Amino acid sequence: MAAERDAAAGARCGICAMIERLAASEFPDAIAELPRSWLILGDAQFYRGYCVILAKRHVREMHALPRGEAHELLDELIAVGKAIERVTAPLKLNYECLGNQEPHVHWHVFPRYADDRMRLEPVWTRPLSERKTPLPESDRQALIAALRTELRTLLPAARIV
Repeated sequence: MAAERDAAAGARCGICAMIERLAASEFPDAIAELPRSWLILGDAQFYRGYCVILAKRHVREMHALPRGEAHELLDELIAVGKAIERVTAPLKLNYECLGNQEPHVHWHVFPRYADDRMRLEPVWTRPLSERKTPLPESDRQALIAALRTELRTLLPAARIV
């Protein structure tokens, strides 16, 4: 019954639609295709290096994945965290797997910096108008390129898109 619900939800899922765009090379902030997920640069670049990892399989909860697949997905999350840390040198990384608005397993990975006056607060408490800061195009491209370089080292199975 749960599998049927998830299959039906997958047909209407915003993340599944995003994955279709990624697979068709129609997503400008794509960073890499990993064996179990896709990595994109997030739109809240107030937190320079913010990325989102989207599980390829439509499931609502991690425990719904087969054990081996779940572990592989977590290995990808760890590699992404290392890549972000190497590229941005944050004070701390915050990992969030929520799914209240989009019930599809995905993680938000937010680098947090010492000069952020709200660094002890959840990122979601910062006003949306501040969070959704875009990067200048040259900086965005350089950041994506640097993340790709690190991912190639950390996760050779990564396919750069």
